[in-house]
Amino acid sequence: METEQISNFLSSLSGSIDAGNIDLYKEIIKTSEIKQFGDYESFYFAVIYPFENFINGFIKSEISTNHDVAFLMKNSQFIERNFQSLIKQKDGFACSADKSRTIMSCLINFYKTGDEITFNYDAEYTYHLPKEIFKTHEHIVLFYEGLKSLFYGQSEKHVKALAMVLEV
Repeated sequence: METEQISNFLSSLSGSIDAGNIDLYKEIIKTSEIKQFGDYESFYFAVIYPFENFINGFIKSEISTNHDVAFLMKNSQFIERNFQSLIKQKDGFACSADKSRTIMSCLINFYKTGDEITFNYDAEYTYHLPKEIFKTHEHIVLFYEGLKSLFYGQSEKHVKALAMVLEV
């Protein structure tokens, strides 16, 4: 795939998706060597790696230069699913998505601003706040740090964090 095609394609991602972008995608795929790649490594370098570079540049220039903010943004589905899974186990299914999204927003805010995570359980609406698990800043950050370690192939920290969070 030519560098100009990749650049044009990635540039189109920053705008709205319209017929022109779809046509560009079809043209890149038609002229691309991607179809010839049968292994994950070639696919990674031909498709995923350019997208990751685009996303990294976008986050760093438009959102935050903090590594944890970038990690949370890029891996939000993985991280949120793990929080949500434990919330379902401890709090039940009701509003588990709202609770995990609240935790994600609070984590990103913490790494952007340094403001510790606190929940106001006396507020009028608390459906989006965890009730039995992840109620403290320490447990939320501990579990996140464990997930980050697991993501990088270091499961020991995750296992320890999981055990501590589930002790509650």
